[in-house]
Amino acid sequence: MPENLYPLIQLHFLDQQIGALNQTLSRIPGRMQEVDKKLERFHKNIQERERLIAENQKTRKELEGDVALIETKRKRYQEQLDTVKTNKEYTGLQHEIETVNAAIRQVEDKIIAKMEEAEQLKILLEEAKHARDKEESILLEEKKVIQLEADQLQSQLDVLKTKRNEWVAKVPPLTMEIYERTASKRRGIAMAEARDELCTECQMRIRPQLFQEIRRNDTIITCESCSRILFFMPAVNPENPVIQPSQL
Repeated sequence: MPENLYPLIQLHFLDQQIGALNQTLSRIPGRMQEVDKKLERFHKNIQERERLIAENQKTRKELEGDVALIETKRKRYQEQLDTVKTNKEYTGLQHEIETVNAAIRQVEDKIIAKMEEAEQLKILLEEAKHARDKEESILLEEKKVIQLEADQLQSQLDVLKTKRNEWVAKVPPLTMEIYERTASKRRGIAMAEARDELCTECQMRIRPQLFQEIRRNDTIITCESCSRILFFMPAVNPENPVIQPSQL
C-alpha cells in the first residue's frame, strides 16, 4: 500500500540533529572535568608548598631540640671543670666541650639553612597562590561558559524532541517499527538518501528501475547493501515541498 514517506524523512533529519546534539552534550562533562583538573593542579601546587613549609618547620623544631640536648651536655661538662683534679681530666673535658661546641655550630648551621629555605618556600607559596587566584577566576568563567552552552544545547534538544514527537504521530506504527529496528542495527541511522543512483551511506549502486521507484517516496525500499530505508530528496518547489534539515 502506497504511503507518504515525507514524515519519516523529516523524522530521519530530526534524529540526526538530535544525535549530533546528544553527542555534543556528552562531551560537556569531560570539558568540565578538564577545567576542574586545571583548578586542582593549582590547589595541589599550593598544598605541596604548604606541606614543604610544614616539613621545614618540623625539621627546625627537631634541630632546635637537638641543640637543647647538646647544650645540656655542654653545661654538664662545664660544671665538671670545677671538680676535676688533674690536668689530664681538665684537658679531656675541654676537648669534650669543644666537640660539643662544634656539634652545636653544625646543627645551628642547619637551622640557618632551614630558615633560609623557609623564606624561599614562603615566596614560592605566595607565587602559587597568586597564580591560583589569577587563573581561578578565568577557569570558573570558562565553566560558566560551558554550562551556558550546555543549557542552550539542552534547550535546542528539547525543542527538537517536541518536533520529533509531532512527526512520530504522522508515521504509521508498522513503518515506525521498521524505522526504529533499522536504526538500532545501523548506529542510529535508519535512512539513507538515494542520489545519482547511489546509496549515500554505503555508496552501493542502485538499479535504475529501483531508483525510479525510490524517487516516488511512497514505499519502504531498503538498500541491498546496508539495509537502510532509501529516500529521494527532490528540489524544493511550491508543488512538491520537502523540508531540508536546516529548515527543521
